[in-house]
Amino acid sequence: MLKEQFEKNKIGWKKSFIEGFSQDENGAALPWMTYPAIEFLKKNLTKNHEVFEFGCGASTLFFAERAKKIVGLETDERWGEIVEEALVADRGLAQGQPLQNVKINLMPDGLTNNFYENFPKNSGEKFDFIIIDSLKRFECAKNAIEALKPNGRIILDDSERRNYKKIFDFFAEKNFTKQDFFGIAPGQLRIKNTTIFYR
Repeated sequence: MLKEQFEKNKIGWKKSFIEGFSQDENGAALPWMTYPAIEFLKKNLTKNHEVFEFGCGASTLFFAERAKKIVGLETDERWGEIVEEALVADRGLAQGQPLQNVKINLMPDGLTNNFYENFPKNSGEKFDFIIIDSLKRFECAKNAIEALKPNGRIILDDSERRNYKKIFDFFAEKNFTKQDFFGIAPGQLRIKNTTIFYR
């Protein structure tokens, strides 16, 4: 399985490893998730979907090309600026032009600010996909449910980590189904997991 994933994606994997930016063989941005999870998203994400991300990056560019709307929450101001600059460059926009379907919110004190994990539900919006790939993952997971559309999905990256068992237990108690996507990610040497939870 892992050998097949690498052989299928080796050019993009190598480019991601060398440049430190998750991408495919053509340089298009990819989430830093496992390749099976990326394939799932390519097949299931549509222009009608609205996405929320805890943590921004190459995934923001990936979702921006495929979804109706993406809202991101980032704690690193400089990194947020880099992502916005990449979005502007990717779309050939002049500085200051609106990004249309992307809104990146900065919260430098996210680690100590409880508005961070409550951000999506406090927005009053509902999302088709909520990506948890940053700080306070258990708290974010608990609060994300209230911002999820009835058929929505919550994606937890790096879900192979032992300390995330309580997240799995929480979703099981809430009668969510899980789908694991084990494998390798662009430019990464370790085997990891990306898990999608849905009702």
